[in-house]
Amino acid sequence: MSITVTTALNAGLQAHRTGNLDKAIAVYGAVLDLAPDNPKARHLRGFALLQADRAADALIDLQLAVGSAPDNGTAWTHLAICQERLGHPGAPAARRAVALNPAALEALDLLVREQTVDTRALSWLLALAPDDASAWNRAGLERAPYAPSLATTHFRRALCLAPTAASIALDLAEVERRTQHPETALARINRALALRPNDPRALADRAGAEIELDAVGDALSDTRRAAVQDPASRAAWGNRAEALYRLSRYPEALKYGTRARVTAPADPDAMANLAVYCLANGDLAGGWRLFRQRRARRTTPGPALPRWSGEPEANLLVLAEQGLGDELLFSTLWQDLDRRVADGHLASATVEADERLIPLGARALHNLNWKPRQGGETGTAGASHWCLAGDLLEMFRQDRESFASSAPGLVPDRDRVDLWRHWLARVAGARPTIGLCWRSGSRAGHRRRHYPALGECAPLLALENHLFVALQYDDCAAELAEASVGQGTAIILPPDLDRRDDQEGVAALMAALDIVVSADTAVLALAGALGVPAVAISLHRGWVGLGQEQHPWFPRMARVYRPPGVPWRETMTGVARTVERQLTGRI
Repeated sequence: MSITVTTALNAGLQAHRTGNLDKAIAVYGAVLDLAPDNPKARHLRGFALLQADRAADALIDLQLAVGSAPDNGTAWTHLAICQERLGHPGAPAARRAVALNPAALEALDLLVREQTVDTRALSWLLALAPDDASAWNRAGLERAPYAPSLATTHFRRALCLAPTAASIALDLAEVERRTQHPETALARINRALALRPNDPRALADRAGAEIELDAVGDALSDTRRAAVQDPASRAAWGNRAEALYRLSRYPEALKYGTRARVTAPADPDAMANLAVYCLANGDLAGGWRLFRQRRARRTTPGPALPRWSGEPEANLLVLAEQGLGDELLFSTLWQDLDRRVADGHLASATVEADERLIPLGARALHNLNWKPRQGGETGTAGASHWCLAGDLLEMFRQDRESFASSAPGLVPDRDRVDLWRHWLARVAGARPTIGLCWRSGSRAGHRRRHYPALGECAPLLALENHLFVALQYDDCAAELAEASVGQGTAIILPPDLDRRDDQEGVAALMAALDIVVSADTAVLALAGALGVPAVAISLHRGWVGLGQEQHPWFPRMARVYRPPGVPWRETMTGVARTVERQLTGRI
């Protein structure tokens, strides 16, 4: 019988090698009729069934094969591939295959695809397949979430090996966009579109880069084409909504943002964007409800400590989130917490905040406890409930009237304010004093569209007989040296002030100035939270406008917008007029 089994197996292998899968499957079946426990025939029939797209049938044979011959690394590899094809986790079988044979390329490849691979296994994959573009591309995909620069290197290597692979160009462009290089990303995407002119992913990705580069009209055209090609594309509908949001067409942004959410109901970014569009349309109830479900950008206490939903007499811990600008915006809610502790609705409230802001809040809000913001795990000792700072919006800002009744949440040191007033009187004389911040500290990629260069502020700086005090919080000496100002006008740096880290000093200086002019930065948010007169330079009203022309959070703040495609100098002419009206009391 062994001669018959061997002869039959050889015949099956010959058919298998020549691609005659039906004959191979039949012959392997005949062998199993003669020898049901033959592990080689069981494995080979399972493999042939897998190749014939009969994965469900193959699974039974491959499971029996590894049960009979647990040291057969190839059978474990084929089982892993079969499980993955059926939608089951293939990683455990793949790891067993790699343990038996570290050179099992297909098993390593599957581990990378399922993003369960460790660094050693990934290194093995690339060492075994140095000329395999797909291996380098998958390595890039695996590392993109946590090591974008390394992922970029992998994608570039893959693209060198496969220069006509449009999908690799798109993967590389996605990382370049995320690392704030939209111009380079756009070039990559255009290359992909030259290879696949109607590819919906490429069209939607190009729209995203175009929005970042302020080519909003082009983005609308591309998202329309992408949605026609793939009506289920979240990126197409999401980028269309974002382009309309940038154009201040908020009802349409809400419409297409809803469509994006429908196509990807579990996508937290689609939910967060939809919250923004609701708020921009003035729908506070719907917006805050979605906003509360956003993905937290920090460590939270977890299920052991309940999240606060308005329960009375709670010992509440309020966790800071996101950056300094958002903290300053949410600081307008600290007074509401202070009142609720004072009237007994809350037993206590501990506010976590950037330590630079705590003195500004503690000076007037005596019923709150303060906790410096720190990285890592969150200490919850003494707390019965927790919430994120942004959660307070749903509790305390349920209608527009609740914004109107709020007061500035931060109070500067009066002694330092007086010192700055004396200094300004000495250097400015009778000239109006204007604090100026024209950009953020980051000038990379898409952030450039938010901010003018100092040279583009010329219409504002041309005002005669004014003193501009730079509130820019990074090194801007070279820009100031090149700035051209009007007759009797100067722009200077405040002496002996750390404009980044001494927020107490910056706040006191702002309170001593006649007005603050700033782009959308933490400087602008600090001016608003202090309640000082200010002029905001923005792209549009955005979600913080809540559908209103007047700034609902900061009533002493006027806003000037730069529509897409409008030169910054033209916008700054409007800023100059607004500043003059503010200074003469007409606003």
